[in-house]
Amino acid sequence: MDESGVHEGSPVLTVAAYVATPAIWRDWTQRWNVAKRPIKVFHAVDCQNFAGEFRDWNEEQRDGLVIRLLDVMNESDIPGVVIGLHMDEFNKAMVGRDDLRAIFGTPYTAVFHWVTQVIINIAELHASTERIEFVHETNDFRQEARESVEWIKKNGNPSGRTMGLSFFDKRDYVPLQAADFLAYEGNKRMRDPSRPPRRPWLRLNPDNRILAAHFGRENMPELIDRLEKIRDGRYSEIGLGSSWRQAHFRFDHDVA
Repeated sequence: MDESGVHEGSPVLTVAAYVATPAIWRDWTQRWNVAKRPIKVFHAVDCQNFAGEFRDWNEEQRDGLVIRLLDVMNESDIPGVVIGLHMDEFNKAMVGRDDLRAIFGTPYTAVFHWVTQVIINIAELHASTERIEFVHETNDFRQEARESVEWIKKNGNPSGRTMGLSFFDKRDYVPLQAADFLAYEGNKRMRDPSRPPRRPWLRLNPDNRILAAHFGRENMPELIDRLEKIRDGRYSEIGLGSSWRQAHFRFDHDVA
């Protein structure tokens, strides 16, 4: 899991996650590490802006590396979730909603909570009771994320599955670089969904393998309604809603 757009002034905040078994991640990591050479740690924002390890690169070099990485993601066929929140509309909708703010805190926490609960709900639909370990990029919201997972364990976990949450740097846990890519491209896509999608987004989501939702002016009441249902434990009443695009998730073994 990773986030994008938590900085002050960002119009959209996204939280993204890819879901796969440990065996799939091991195979993916080997191929990703080869494809990203000579880059050691892929950061999508650095790649876009020719910063960090991409300093002094040209567009041809950068685009060639991005194509290689997108090929790895495309061929791996790993499903994902990304939720985008239009900040101005969310802040307007939350005026006077101290009941929801008391549970979800910051906008980041609300979206993190929602992504995490979606993954648990999908596992429930697949009748899976396997352990799920959420691995998140180290950030400034660790305590809030831990509290969200503990809340879900007690209130949104009908099967009583074992759940865990850990934080790592992208250098130490390579799959976080995939989540970084999805969070970044999801953020770009959801800033104005009426525009044609960027080519990287089309490559990341060629066959609706990504569950994607964005909440703004038109459908913010949907998000508030879902947060209220989460608050009240009414999970059976929560549907995907009009803003979702279905993905194919597989919960056949342990999920990491």
